[in-house]
Amino acid sequence: MPNSPYNQLPEHIQRKFHIVYSELVHKNLTIFKNTSEKWGVLEEVRTLGIYSSYKLLIEPNYHSMGFSKDAKIFEAVLYDDGTWNKDRNITHFFDTKGNPVGQSEQGTSVRIDRHQNYIAEKDGKFGTLDNTLQTLIPPAFEWLVAINDTFFKVRKNGKYGIVDSTNAIVLAVEWREILIETVNNCVILQAENGQYFVFNMQNKTRSELPFDKVLRASSNSYKAPSAGSFGLFKSITNCTLNDEYDGDYSNYEILRYKGAWGIISADGKVVIPNEYAFIDFLQNPHYFKVCKGEITIGDMQDERGFFRPTVENLKWGVIDKNNTVVVPIEYDWIHEVESTLWVVYKGGTVFYDEDYQEEYWKIRGGKLGVYNVNKLITPIEYDAIQTSWFKVKDYIFVQKGNSYFDVTSSNYDVFTLGGEKIEQYKPHPKNHLNGPY
Repeated sequence: MPNSPYNQLPEHIQRKFHIVYSELVHKNLTIFKNTSEKWGVLEEVRTLGIYSSYKLLIEPNYHSMGFSKDAKIFEAVLYDDGTWNKDRNITHFFDTKGNPVGQSEQGTSVRIDRHQNYIAEKDGKFGTLDNTLQTLIPPAFEWLVAINDTFFKVRKNGKYGIVDSTNAIVLAVEWREILIETVNNCVILQAENGQYFVFNMQNKTRSELPFDKVLRASSNSYKAPSAGSFGLFKSITNCTLNDEYDGDYSNYEILRYKGAWGIISADGKVVIPNEYAFIDFLQNPHYFKVCKGEITIGDMQDERGFFRPTVENLKWGVIDKNNTVVVPIEYDWIHEVESTLWVVYKGGTVFYDEDYQEEYWKIRGGKLGVYNVNKLITPIEYDAIQTSWFKVKDYIFVQKGNSYFDVTSSNYDVFTLGGEKIEQYKPHPKNHLNGPY
């Protein structure tokens, strides 16, 4: 692995400190485990410009070691009798100079979250500490997670509320759910009767939302939704529930909820109006996959005799964040293969494939073509497209006659991303694969 942080110490240093595992965690600081199964930290010291020596920053006396990159703090855990037991462990904290910051009480588990909060658990209850390990929020909640630097979502007796970092109640612990993604200090709440509200944590005001269902961002596309979709939710009006597909599994949303779908942000503002039969996030946060029509749920039997759910009577397209149609809503299926590249299908059956490591909606049959943004760059006459890790690289490779792309065959067509068909000296697909990232 190029640029890997693991096991990169010089061999003579590994021998000197009896190291069996190491990881570079911060600039010149490396955590390591020795042959005695104890953990410590080494500091690389540059000498004479290009030469390095290593010294112990934290002695290898601990049973486990972690590093918070946000707080820049080492978390070294000492087991009471050499065996992990959260009711008896003690966690010691050190800064990047190796200075002790403090230690937890025995039986109190402490972790540092991405907001640099010290989350403490004792006897199955959660609270917070400051960076000197003094109590801020007593461990009184069944569950606690930071919403941002100031506010925390908490649960008690199965109900949710919000407290601030001083343990002051911001929102009474009486709500069915709180969706903690935030925009403008606002979060979305769901009351026990199912009604949704938007709540401003700063001024403690809330207003009712006109939706029957609000769902977290989810997607059938590989690596989607991306960070650019943070703070957005799917919304449904005129919603009816199909109990046959129980649970809020994102892959079954299209089967479970029938209604008018749209997108809202965490401050309650409408991003995409509720006018679609379904809507899905893409990896590119500027676009959404949508469909229209009166959905029909069916099933089909695959090659091994298993029955898979299908969705029919829908036409799919792509819109942007302004609700402008980019890919016409006239295709029988669409899937994303790059930031602005979409494969469209005419004909075929859309079904849910839950084979090992699959679990995606996909299509069987039909003819495909490819769009680059709003331009159709291949004819819709192919049976297979070459992708790697659900992506393409710098050419479009397509074939006829088989639903799976045969890289050993010379019978394929190549198009540039601009839609030019390459007739002579065609690139070979093996030389243009896009690996995982």
